[in-house]
Amino acid sequence: MNATIQRLETDAFTEVEQSLSAWDQRYRQIGLGKFHGELVLTAMGSLGIFGGRWGSALHYQGVPPEGTVALAVTLFQPEDGRWMGQQMTASEVIIQPSASEGEFITAPFWDGAVLTIPESDLAQAMTDFGDVDPLAMLRRPHLVRLSAEASARVRKACIAYLRAARSHEAGTDAATRISEMATSTVELITRELVSARIPYESKPATHRQRHLVREVAQHCADRERDPIRIADLCREVGVSERTVRYAFQHVTGLSPLTFLKRERLNRVRDALRDRSPTGTLIKRIALSQGFQHLGQFSQDYRRLFGETPTETLRRRGATLEGDQLSMELGHPS
Repeated sequence: MNATIQRLETDAFTEVEQSLSAWDQRYRQIGLGKFHGELVLTAMGSLGIFGGRWGSALHYQGVPPEGTVALAVTLFQPEDGRWMGQQMTASEVIIQPSASEGEFITAPFWDGAVLTIPESDLAQAMTDFGDVDPLAMLRRPHLVRLSAEASARVRKACIAYLRAARSHEAGTDAATRISEMATSTVELITRELVSARIPYESKPATHRQRHLVREVAQHCADRERDPIRIADLCREVGVSERTVRYAFQHVTGLSPLTFLKRERLNRVRDALRDRSPTGTLIKRIALSQGFQHLGQFSQDYRRLFGETPTETLRRRGATLEGDQLSMELGHPS
């Protein structure tokens, strides 16, 4: 089976989302500082494996390609991430079927591998490797905690595969080797998941806190032109400020005000990247997201993204000019 390999190095986290076009997902940057990341994407028929590495905390929400199950393995993170509102260590594997939305907040630095496997193939492999009910393992997003030894074996296999993919050169022999390594990596991870057997169940309290965080965030989004006032949002959802603060800290690792402000800053960035630099008024976009003190807005924007709103617009302009030049020369953009 032939392997296709693509590599991407970028300082725009939105390109991570765009590169994984088969996924229905969105990314938001919630970690401070200029983003820099790299991806290597490989595909062997219906099996996909990609490696991602970036140096800012990202907030992912979405689903993998239809009919597949995504398995995410953390290769390195300096601190725990958060999967579906619960802390996630490097020894836990994410299982996410395409029928259910997942939510992942990465550590400030995250290095990982994600496999997308046809659900029917993975279910059959689980049945072959052990006496388990694959439907119980694959019916909803959850974590499976591996032993230290199993986790080390899985990470070693993924690192070896991604290293081979990153150094891959054209040629039939090399493509065959990559495909063989992909197959053996999937088999190893499947065996370790079957051996672990019991998925890690999140506590009911975590589900309630995630629901509360989403409810507060939705109320805030519905009033996007208004300044963020946590006390007002708490009254609207009928809970105390203490309860809301605890829920946001547990689910996102951030205070309510910090998280909601960074969500709005991401929406400003989206708006700037969608517009032509000519005639775009940054002030108007900022006010539309409730930022009434423009000096503070500019400082907050630069602190989060490592560049000013004006620089974001200029980069958008450079991209448009490059696309136009490619069209004039008859090259794809």
